[in-house]
Amino acid sequence: MKKMLTLLILIFVIGGCSDTSELSPTLIVEEVIEDSEEDAADAGEDIEEDIGPYILVPNECIECKWYFCPPLDAIWQKEICMDICQDPPTLLSDSGCVEHLECNPMQYVIQTVDCIMPGGYPGTQEKICNKGRIQYTDCVTDCTEEACNYIDDDCDGAIDEGQLNACNECGILPEEVCDGVDNDCNSKTDEDLIRACGTACGTGYEVCDDGNWISCTAEQPTEEICDGFDNDCDGQIDEELECVCTIQDVGTLFPCQESPLICGKGFKSCECVDPQCTEITTTPCYAACHWFPPSDPSTCDPTIGQIIEQEECNNFDENCNQLIDEDLYASCYTGPEGTLFNGICMPGTMTCNYGEWGSFINEQFSPSHCEDEITPQEEICDGIDNDCDGITDYGEEMKDTDILFIVDWSGSMDDEISAVLIALNKFAQYYSDEEVLQWSLIRGPLPVVGSHYEEHLELTHNLSGFTDFLGAMSSLNFTSGNGTSLEMLMDAVYLSIGNISGALPIPISDLQWKGIVNPTGFGNIVKESNPPIDQFIINWRPGVDKIIIVITDEKEQSYLHPSITNQHLIDALVATPQLKLYTFTRFSFWQWDEISAATGGSNFKLSSNPTEIYNSLMEILDEICMESGSETENE
Repeated sequence: MKKMLTLLILIFVIGGCSDTSELSPTLIVEEVIEDSEEDAADAGEDIEEDIGPYILVPNECIECKWYFCPPLDAIWQKEICMDICQDPPTLLSDSGCVEHLECNPMQYVIQTVDCIMPGGYPGTQEKICNKGRIQYTDCVTDCTEEACNYIDDDCDGAIDEGQLNACNECGILPEEVCDGVDNDCNSKTDEDLIRACGTACGTGYEVCDDGNWISCTAEQPTEEICDGFDNDCDGQIDEELECVCTIQDVGTLFPCQESPLICGKGFKSCECVDPQCTEITTTPCYAACHWFPPSDPSTCDPTIGQIIEQEECNNFDENCNQLIDEDLYASCYTGPEGTLFNGICMPGTMTCNYGEWGSFINEQFSPSHCEDEITPQEEICDGIDNDCDGITDYGEEMKDTDILFIVDWSGSMDDEISAVLIALNKFAQYYSDEEVLQWSLIRGPLPVVGSHYEEHLELTHNLSGFTDFLGAMSSLNFTSGNGTSLEMLMDAVYLSIGNISGALPIPISDLQWKGIVNPTGFGNIVKESNPPIDQFIINWRPGVDKIIIVITDEKEQSYLHPSITNQHLIDALVATPQLKLYTFTRFSFWQWDEISAATGGSNFKLSSNPTEIYNSLMEILDEICMESGSETENE
């Protein structure tokens, strides 16, 4: 009998197989010797010598994978094991092509199994047979975060857990209503429910109790009794009553107001019919003057009242015309004592309304309100005593000052120019047109229509009184600006002080316009000014303070040749006596603020809000007055 002798090569294999199979540790046996039964014993003695030692490979070095191979690549496979610790890796075993099936290829879906999603929600996946290999589909679920919808959204067997309100319902709690039911599920019924109520006698409040509104605080009508009052609140007093008095009521006066009595309220009284007072009756409703006779009894008609020609503010019809306190007016003033008729402070008027002095505001009577009065205001530099202290403009008359506006008249400035005009018109409401202030205007750039556009400066209005200046500025068409970028306002400042500056870095006679074509594509050139450069003269008054106000939305630019630099302009301004420059600009990073600061002036935010522009102009004028007052104090 023959026995098989084998050389055993022990290889411990863990993992390393194809994606769809999981291999347990594998023992690979290779057949190497076939011998006779007779030689078995001897072979046993020499087995180590003939076969050799076992070959041991560390588990971490073994990598086994299944590969498809002929004849059928979906079923036939072979397993190859490699020692990957070798460089290059060495072959350990090759099973050869075998029919290797983990499942029936004809059965695609084997079964549906449970799984858990990463969020912890339960789900399902299918165990399938793909080309004889077992695989699993992705885990899917219909479970979501629990919402209040009467559905077990998170598939935990509970419905709407943690989502229901105190009434064990979805949504917000219902409001409590007066119905005897705990609507908001707080174990209280009809709590804290109050509403307005009313009767013929007035209004009040009532509370809810067990589904019913009770305890209205409004006065309730009562049965009419003979007391001179409208007890049932029907607008009539003691109607249809024959007032029956008791012995205790004899001589008592009860208020009444009955026809034909027209001069205010009257009184009725209880009187004895016989000396023994066995019978008691009430008198008619007589006027008050009947019971309290005036010094001249002839002036009293007991059924009408006492006619007084002069109506007084006392809620009484003195002149008996069935009107109370009519046509009564009085002057009034609520300002501090000693301010009335000083400066702008003037009295107002009040009217009498049922015994109270006041006035109507939006058809609503306001007691003690004095209509149309003018009380002290904040002092501003306008030649007027605004705070009514008897002192105008901080104790000083306005200093003689020339004010020159240099305004950017380009199309982007329409709203800002409009705001300046509104602000100046507001100023005109308070400003008295004194000769101490003179006003002038330069605008630019201006387009001149021809074969092309020519940009130039214009001395629109030389120094004159405020009224003429404002009229000239208001008449200009400021809505027809153009889209130019050639704002030559720095040149305008330089030219405006050409005849008064103590040191011009570049003489006016050496200047001319560059005539440069505008790169924005509008075809504009700087060609001329009106008047020409050598005649561009402001009629500054000698020895007076001077203010230049520049209003623009562009940075400082020069289109003169030679160019006027920022330093040129600062040097010329500083050398000009009694001059300050103020600017209104869009951005602080432009150098206009530095130029104005060098003169002792300041830069303001350019705005299309007339109130903001007005307040800024007032700051400039206030500085004039404050400085004037300070000089006087120092002297």
